[in-house]
Amino acid sequence: MTLTGNPFVDAGLGIAASKAGRRSVEELSSDDLKHSVRNLHADIQKLKNLKILASFWVNNPFMGKNLDQKPKFESFLQGLETGRLPTQAGHCQACGRSPVINSAATGCQADRCWFPLAGSGDSDPCTLPGLRGKAICADCLSAVVVLPLGCRSCPDGPYFIHVTEPDLQAQAVSEGIAELGAAISAGAGTGIPHGTALRGRVALLDIVSGSVLWDHTQPGHLTRIPQHGAAIISFSNRGTGVCFYELHLPAQALKFFGAITAAGVRGVFLDWVKEIQRGFKKESAHYFDQLCDCVEERRSLAPFLLALVKGPRDRPRKLRSEEHKVLQIYEDIALQKKERFDTLQRIANKVRQMPAAYADSFIKQLGNLGSKRTLLDLIKEFCKRGSTGLKITPSELRVIDSGPASEIGSLLYLLCKTEEDGGDE
Repeated sequence: MTLTGNPFVDAGLGIAASKAGRRSVEELSSDDLKHSVRNLHADIQKLKNLKILASFWVNNPFMGKNLDQKPKFESFLQGLETGRLPTQAGHCQACGRSPVINSAATGCQADRCWFPLAGSGDSDPCTLPGLRGKAICADCLSAVVVLPLGCRSCPDGPYFIHVTEPDLQAQAVSEGIAELGAAISAGAGTGIPHGTALRGRVALLDIVSGSVLWDHTQPGHLTRIPQHGAAIISFSNRGTGVCFYELHLPAQALKFFGAITAAGVRGVFLDWVKEIQRGFKKESAHYFDQLCDCVEERRSLAPFLLALVKGPRDRPRKLRSEEHKVLQIYEDIALQKKERFDTLQRIANKVRQMPAAYADSFIKQLGNLGSKRTLLDLIKEFCKRGSTGLKITPSELRVIDSGPASEIGSLLYLLCKTEEDGGDE
């Protein structure tokens, strides 16, 4: 089999492949999928007791609702297990293959009773809006049906990692499968929880930043970083509308997460979130989005950090040494701008070595610049004053002139405001 591009189907294919002991989704067979559906059917009461199924299925008799329809749903699930569901001509909306399940003949549609978010009242984030159900083949629906066997849970509902490489998709879900097995054995708990109390995209950022998948010092990591990065998706199938969060992470960001975990500074992300919650309550959603956007789009963290360091109501603080380390790793690995960081660090060290009055004046003006021209003028002004001792080389000026003013000015300000042990690393 091959990946389809539909994240729900692909994650399910990965779960089925991992449970079957296959190294890749490409080694997965229809019989393997049927066997996974059979596993789910056998454990369905245990999954219900763990309160897992309600996150995936709506109005499904296996959850204790609409019990008069249970024979029909039981027959449908058995049809997936045996491959004997009636089909009709048509092309699957997930993989494009033909034929598709004949919903009229089975009496069951591939709607939200089986396929999370399919045909939601307002939209379906994975295909087209307002479909009220999917034309889908038995293999793709089987893949989605077995999602409860490998998704972990966060406050917004189940979540999973989606990648576009068949072997890595099988690896990316193995942790969830193992934890579900442990939860079933223990007979307690709700879902396969992750230790985050956050919501929305910032919750996904917290989860993915601490995942062992990118940390080569830990067992369970991927054999390689996905060439095209990964997405982490959380969803809720409850209610009438779509609840769907997605965070796309480029490969460089995944390498960055592994690096900060190995360096012991992964907790800085959560510290930033707590600081935003305390000091920027009304604007917290804006800053959370900004942080996620920076990582997702490979933009500098410096403008975001500048707001934290300058503080609400102009209560400035210094950049802590561990924050300096995260910023350094981010510039080096996620943005691949090591030369820029090193150059601005040298300039910041020169500024800090000026007499205190000059250094304080320079840094204060630096924190309120609006353009690259004013930044260059500020540097020129202080270099002209012989008493400041500030000397900037032509190569350093070229670096200053090479990037967006907001990034360069913010980054230089932060490096000037770093705790003493941070700037000397």
